[in-house]
Amino acid sequence: MHPALSHPDDFHLAQECLEGKTSALAYLQETFREPLLAFLQKAGGLPHEAAEIVTEVWSDCVASQNGTKPKLAHYNGLCSLKTFLNTITLNVLLTRRRKDRRMMERPMELPVAGTEETVPAGAAEPSKEVEKPLLELMREAIQAAFMACPAEDFVLLQLAHMDDLRVVELATMFDCGIASVSRELKRAGREIEEATLQYIKATDPWLQLEWKDFLDLCRSASPACFGVE
Repeated sequence: MHPALSHPDDFHLAQECLEGKTSALAYLQETFREPLLAFLQKAGGLPHEAAEIVTEVWSDCVASQNGTKPKLAHYNGLCSLKTFLNTITLNVLLTRRRKDRRMMERPMELPVAGTEETVPAGAAEPSKEVEKPLLELMREAIQAAFMACPAEDFVLLQLAHMDDLRVVELATMFDCGIASVSRELKRAGREIEEATLQYIKATDPWLQLEWKDFLDLCRSASPACFGVE
């Protein structure tokens, strides 16, 4: 097994499930069913929605859907399996809610020109690719937060988190004290957190995500995770 795996036991379990091992499949469901239900309801899903999605996800995890790979085939062991499954199921919930919203916003029927007949609105719309609204929402929220971020804060956060510069190095660069840099880093981080969550709330008001949940989802979300090759 690759030594870089952060969660080798989870990765091994996923591989056994993909191989169709009955005991592994049973363990997967027994271990993650209740945590997934709790996560979806905490995020704003209704109990019956959460139950339906969790039931459906087991087959999606190990069986191909519309020519795509099984969900677990995209799991790489770099995040926990729980986080990966949270991402998959929340994406399904978000997809459902947005479809419901579109259906409520569009007219029920449209008249056919020159006749008294009507057709369902959107009946002629082309089919869409596999939807990945969670990935798009997270990316848009982060982009919006950083676009609203002052330039100096952006540079400070970039140097600290992307370039791994130490506080003492940042203090020298910005010609200020170590304590001052630490305070500015914390303040800038809080403002990014608040702006990100505000964007999510404005886009999907029902969705209840805490910052820790958002960061966990960012560690596992990718196009492949949602079946987009």
